[in-house]
Amino acid sequence: MDKANCNELVGQLKEYIDGLFNVLPPDSTPVSVPQSQTVPKTRLCLSFNIPFNISDVRRNPDFVERECLLEQLAHEIDEGRAAMNITQVVLHGMGGMGKTQIALEYVYRHHKDYSSVFWINASSEQTTKTSFIQIMEQLIEYHATLLDEPDYKHIGSLLGMAGTLDSVGLFSTEKPEEEQHVIKAVKKWLTAKQNDKWLLVFDNLDDLESFDINDYIPSCDFGTVIITSRRRGSTQGRRGLEVHQMQNLEAEKLLLTSARLDLGRLAPEECKFEEAAAVTIVEKLGYLPLAIAQAGAYINIQQCLFSHYLREYEINANRLLSRKWKVGKDDRSVFATWELSFNAIKNENPKAAELLSLCAFLDNNDICEEFLRRGMKLAINDTSLADSIHLLFSYSIAKRTEKYDSFNIHPLVHLCIRWKLEMEPDEYQKIAIKAFLMVTSGIAVPEDREREVSDWIFERRNLPHVFAAERQMKILPLEKEESLAALDTLRKVYQDHGHYRKAEEMCKVILATREKLGYEKSLGFDHQITLETVNNMAGVYEEQGKYSHALELYQRALAGYEKSLGVDHQSTLQTVSNVATVYMQQGKYSQALELYQRALAGREKSLGVDHPSTLQTVSNVATVYMQQGNYSQALELYQRALAGREKSLGVDHPSTLSTVNNMAIVYEKQGKYSQALELYQRALAGKEESLGADHPSTLRTVNNMANVYEEQGKYSQALELYQRALAGKEESLGADHPSTLDTVHNMAVLYENQEKYSQALELYQRALAGREKALGTDHPDTVWSMKGVERCQAALKLTN
Repeated sequence: MDKANCNELVGQLKEYIDGLFNVLPPDSTPVSVPQSQTVPKTRLCLSFNIPFNISDVRRNPDFVERECLLEQLAHEIDEGRAAMNITQVVLHGMGGMGKTQIALEYVYRHHKDYSSVFWINASSEQTTKTSFIQIMEQLIEYHATLLDEPDYKHIGSLLGMAGTLDSVGLFSTEKPEEEQHVIKAVKKWLTAKQNDKWLLVFDNLDDLESFDINDYIPSCDFGTVIITSRRRGSTQGRRGLEVHQMQNLEAEKLLLTSARLDLGRLAPEECKFEEAAAVTIVEKLGYLPLAIAQAGAYINIQQCLFSHYLREYEINANRLLSRKWKVGKDDRSVFATWELSFNAIKNENPKAAELLSLCAFLDNNDICEEFLRRGMKLAINDTSLADSIHLLFSYSIAKRTEKYDSFNIHPLVHLCIRWKLEMEPDEYQKIAIKAFLMVTSGIAVPEDREREVSDWIFERRNLPHVFAAERQMKILPLEKEESLAALDTLRKVYQDHGHYRKAEEMCKVILATREKLGYEKSLGFDHQITLETVNNMAGVYEEQGKYSHALELYQRALAGYEKSLGVDHQSTLQTVSNVATVYMQQGKYSQALELYQRALAGREKSLGVDHPSTLQTVSNVATVYMQQGNYSQALELYQRALAGREKSLGVDHPSTLSTVNNMAIVYEKQGKYSQALELYQRALAGKEESLGADHPSTLRTVNNMANVYEEQGKYSQALELYQRALAGKEESLGADHPSTLDTVHNMAVLYENQEKYSQALELYQRALAGREKALGTDHPDTVWSMKGVERCQAALKLTN
């Protein structure tokens, strides 16, 4: 054996012998010595009752009791102890949720339950090592206070630091092996059999890749460990407790406490106004503790009221969230807190960082994975999206929804990502355009198949992302056909889901752009692209009840299609059908029927009798018959359309349900109210599921059900449905839309039947004025409203 190995062996033996003070104490009871009492060095043995001192970690004086979380944490720790093993509990969640403050509050409340408490900065391996070195310094310092004259050689032997302490108790950690020796000695002290009531807090354990925290956790079956982390993965093999946003009252209390505002000095009305402003502030800040505390600090510094902060936030939220208003070495601005996670994500997986940037241009709630996958046009076996989402979950930047197929991003994180992008205009524009095209690709139905009920539901679910992406329309390179095609996809989605004003806006942009780029001049007025745009614009006008505008454009498109494609082409026949629909809405039933029959003959010949387009025309012909009072012919055609649509599209498809609704109208007009009501209920349930409760088509069925209840004398039920239909139509279609005026007229009839002539007259007059403007004085519906006005005026004269 060489001299070096011999010296090392001697040192180990000396350390082992000295450590017998720990293994074989003077008696069977561990010695616990009060801090003020000193003992001769010959009697000094290892102590485990270390005075509580975590002065480096500042307790928040404005901490608002989050009792539920504190109780859960205490419960998890108690359960862990009962399992007769080391207890490890992880407080995990997004940055700024207050994980550290909850752990700190627990420590201050429960430190007397532990023989020693140590706070470890686990933000990196080096800070963790530094914390362990500080623990050793604390142990040495405390043991020194137990002697009349400190004997650091003896203390070093007790603490596993034999031969490393100098005359004043200091030791070197310049070399890696010296650091490791200290860490090993601390862990050895923690694993001593008599030392079973310690608590270690590993704060900010966000780096799970660079080092393994298990290397620093003692291997024993006792003791308690609390970990705070943004990383969900830190819970593996441990008890996890997710820290969510604050509850409403907790958040409001934190704001009041941080702002130190005395609302009692205000007048009652002003006080009520400021309390409402405080509620709005915490809502806008997403109940995030850090953001609320910083808002309170700003209000306190500026000596302003909550309403002032709210106005500032509306004008310049970025400034308020990107600056640190609360002073302290450990305090960060809201945005700076998340910057750490964003950078870590970018370094680990650039695709995940790009996904986060793309999500900044979507709605922050219910971001559907299938929607993203379609929008990104990923292959079935491509796992890049799943990997990216997993990483966002890992850093608590995104959170899984209850649907398990989508995720949410906290509104302030969402805002922060946008703010970061805005600082780099070129990157902002690139990502914004990419997000817009992703949304339109994600929501588009493949052209090689008919839309199914699931498509309608999928589109409606993802409409919030369409609304969000639309805001980037101004920066689209409209000179590219790809951009115009994307806008047309949005137009179709908006039109199909009853957002007609938005659809009109899309059409106008497309038409104006193509005119500016000279499409009509270069391609000709009869080019299919030009005619398709004109036809789409006409359809939007028709849905809004602007029949004269619609008819003008349809006739222009029809002339163009007949010239360029021929009289029997499907595009031509579709436009023929569209012109017929306008005539029908205008009450020109014979003209409508003639065109519908032309379209039907052409479609039956080229597409077949059971094609969805053919069946649509069959249903349209039936509607003309119904309006003319030919109920038996109408019912026969509706039944043919219904059977075909149920077979080809399914029983719950919106087109099928429209036929069900129309058949119910026929039964209603025939006085067969029970049959009508049964069909209306089927149509309403299906439409609410696929189109939504506020879609114009759904509201028309609501209106129709009210008609039946009215005919049955169930006026209260009828009025309730009329009011629902009217409110929804006014919101989605406008106060003067013909469909809205239908419901106004129907409510007038209801009031007239109840002999409430003043209320009925007011509604008849409104319906009359609107119908004269939209439909003309000779339209049957206008005439009905005029007669209602006359009846009510006559009735009021008699009663007066």
